[in-house]
Amino acid sequence: MWSRLQLSKWFDERLGTRAIRVALFDRHIPKSSPLVEWIYTLGSVLLFFFILQALTGMMLAMNYVASPDHAFDAARYISLHAPFGWFIRGLHSWGATAMVVVIGAHMLTTFLSGSYKYPRESTWITGVFLFLIVMLFGFTGYLLPWNQKAYWATVVGTNIAGSTPYIGDYIVRFFRGGSEVGPQTLSRFYAMHVLMLPAALLVFVAVHLFLVVRQGISAPPKRHPEYGRHGINAQLGIDPGVGVGTQISVDAQRSRAVDEYHHEKEAGESFYPFYLAKDAVAVLLALAVIVILVFLYPTEIGEIADPASTSYNPRPDWYFLFLFQALKYFPGSMEAVAAVMVPGLALTVLLAVPFFDRRMRQHPLDRPIATGFAISALTGVIALTVIGAESPLLNPYVPERPTVEEGHRLFHTLNCAYCHSVNGRGSKIGPDLMLDPLKHDKTWITSHLERPGEVVRPGQRVAMTGLLPEESADLFDYIEELQGGGPYSEKASRLFYRNCGKCHIVAGHGGTKGPDLSGVGLVRSVSFIHRYIEDPVALYSKSQMPSFLEPKGKLTHIEIEDIARFLAHQRTAAPPKN
Repeated sequence: MWSRLQLSKWFDERLGTRAIRVALFDRHIPKSSPLVEWIYTLGSVLLFFFILQALTGMMLAMNYVASPDHAFDAARYISLHAPFGWFIRGLHSWGATAMVVVIGAHMLTTFLSGSYKYPRESTWITGVFLFLIVMLFGFTGYLLPWNQKAYWATVVGTNIAGSTPYIGDYIVRFFRGGSEVGPQTLSRFYAMHVLMLPAALLVFVAVHLFLVVRQGISAPPKRHPEYGRHGINAQLGIDPGVGVGTQISVDAQRSRAVDEYHHEKEAGESFYPFYLAKDAVAVLLALAVIVILVFLYPTEIGEIADPASTSYNPRPDWYFLFLFQALKYFPGSMEAVAAVMVPGLALTVLLAVPFFDRRMRQHPLDRPIATGFAISALTGVIALTVIGAESPLLNPYVPERPTVEEGHRLFHTLNCAYCHSVNGRGSKIGPDLMLDPLKHDKTWITSHLERPGEVVRPGQRVAMTGLLPEESADLFDYIEELQGGGPYSEKASRLFYRNCGKCHIVAGHGGTKGPDLSGVGLVRSVSFIHRYIEDPVALYSKSQMPSFLEPKGKLTHIEIEDIARFLAHQRTAAPPKN
């Protein structure tokens, strides 16, 4: 039986474990203030999130199928039925958000402390590429649940990339696998998310960690006495000790900085156990925050992606929201400036800054131009993100009834679009479930869905298979919602014109103060119309329309439902204005 010492010697002779341990754990780190020491933990927290994303991603992949027919159901199964699936999916989702926040904070503190300077230029450059990889992880992973939010956010994101001059069409086709977001897009995003990007991440993380160990963690920035007394001389690289106007060479500054660093490093504390303990505490705190967020805000399932939808808000995730908002301030021909040129210029500056900022000044106050640039850029990104998040939704989200959502899912899962269209999108073999009136009642339709071979063509073979009774009921509720939510009463039109006719036109009658509602049924569901009539400001904060629900208004819930069904049946689009 080998002793522990013999086993350690065996590994050391073959793998050099002692040298690795000395390089990783016995290295010294310059002393700093308690605040700076905690800032140093950002790198370890970021590495922890990388590992967390890898582990939870592998667990999720065991229950995922990258096809439009199954992706949404897979995400739904993970959240509702898989053991601890909702928790693992929540860790992965919130971990992605945390990873973007932490890597942004890590890069910002590195930039402000001047840690990108000699001899750590390569460390900084690999960090910039890691930032890009993290953003691509977020972009490609967002589509995988295949719900409405994921689908339309991807449409927006690829459209932004498509505004690149000259090569925009090629970029769009590369990501989408065609001209539209569809099955090929999902396959490509999944391959990039679980194969290509993890491989790139492993390479850059390994190189980055090697450079961190090789070059050491930079010393906390501090103001040297000559910088404080002679600010102009400091900016010019003039050493007051050798006479005014005498220029200190960059090589001399670097040599002096390296000597000072090695002195501070030797006087500092070893990584193990002092700094490793702080890293462990920071990682546990970060994990605790993520777990709390998972319990308080579980990852939503949403509605299955519907390319035919005309009422969903196309909006990217929060870390691309600043770019989405910036596009609103540029006219159509100038979109490429905001979408491509400005981010491209920012990336170029980040990659090149170590090579044109060569002086060894590190304290933010000794680098007013660089510090001002960083603060201005951060302020702009935060401002655009907040404005974009608070901007009113053109199509506020109103959840459908659970049976309608389930029927919508069944419509896509069963590939009903092979025979039927919805608002003109789909096959023409069967009737359009939105535009063509139903020729049969609920009993006939549900019987047809459950026993198609007996109801439609008795004795003949049909392609459609029968559904369970609860499935046919859900699918009928979805069809009925497309048809306007069911029939409305004879007094519905009178209720509309009496309460709404002063502002809105339907069928050529009414006022012009509000929009023409003659075709509102083509773009709004009965659930949305009902909710909007009850409380317009709740859906659109700038709405000037009053609430009509009692006690604020003068209509009952039943009367509003009647008006909503009346409007949902209005399918004649208003004529174009001359």
